[in-house]
Amino acid sequence: MTYIPVLKFGGLTLQGRERFGPDEPALLEECRQLESVNAIYRHIETRRNQARAKRLREIAERFILPFTTDGVIPVVVVSAFDWTTDKLQQLAYCVHEEPDDREYARLLMSGELRANAALAMVLQCMDCPACSLTGHEAGINTTPQHVDALVRRVHAGYSRSLIERGVVPVIAGFQGYFHNPKLGRNDVSILGRGGSNLTAVALAHALGQSECIMFTDVDGIYDKDPRRHADARKLPEVKASDLLEWDPFPQVIQKEAVQFAVNRRVNIWIRDGFDADAPGSLIVCTG
Repeated sequence: MTYIPVLKFGGLTLQGRERFGPDEPALLEECRQLESVNAIYRHIETRRNQARAKRLREIAERFILPFTTDGVIPVVVVSAFDWTTDKLQQLAYCVHEEPDDREYARLLMSGELRANAALAMVLQCMDCPACSLTGHEAGINTTPQHVDALVRRVHAGYSRSLIERGVVPVIAGFQGYFHNPKLGRNDVSILGRGGSNLTAVALAHALGQSECIMFTDVDGIYDKDPRRHADARKLPEVKASDLLEWDPFPQVIQKEAVQFAVNRRVNIWIRDGFDADAPGSLIVCTG
């Protein structure tokens, strides 16, 4: 079986630690010089987009191009940029306290579409052929519900054809499709928060791979939250069967993704999205 690395990048990893660039105090001073709220908003958005573009170039250089330089074409799965899903969810509930499921799904999935198109553009600018795909285009078939759907199967033919042509598929996580008999056509679905993890595991299985790699804002699995406990201990390896019994379940990985990985026997690496050389932690899902 051809080696196809499946790489997933989370929202904070995509956004970067410097949301508005390296000098936020200077940004505050610049905003004080502006004469309207609209001007401040536009200035902040410009700085944020510049920071995002810089961060995406870093991701391409450090994590993706080393594979393609060696002649290996990875599949890349992305979340939305950090905070994006929260903002879109807030918009939905500002519109209506009980938004329509289909339109809610379409609104939230737009965050991943922004991120994967931007990353594909960055790769193209670096002379690396790339193509952004929606969950539907990537063949992520789900249970027949718009919200909190589960993956049934993945039709990975289009992704395979891109790989065979030397093109990196950059796939929007968190989303898929199902056949809606009421409409007589396919319709959209989202997989629930953290669903990009499930997308990556499902793609790895469909492509015949034994593992996938999740790049996150932490460098592995810890026995307790390292952001709250100074004595937290990093685990180089943990059995999925043990991890699934943890309460609370670690936020670094979606529980449904681990359960899916166990059922499909796909191991999961949790690695640092800011240090390509850090070893990470392996979630053993194969026994």
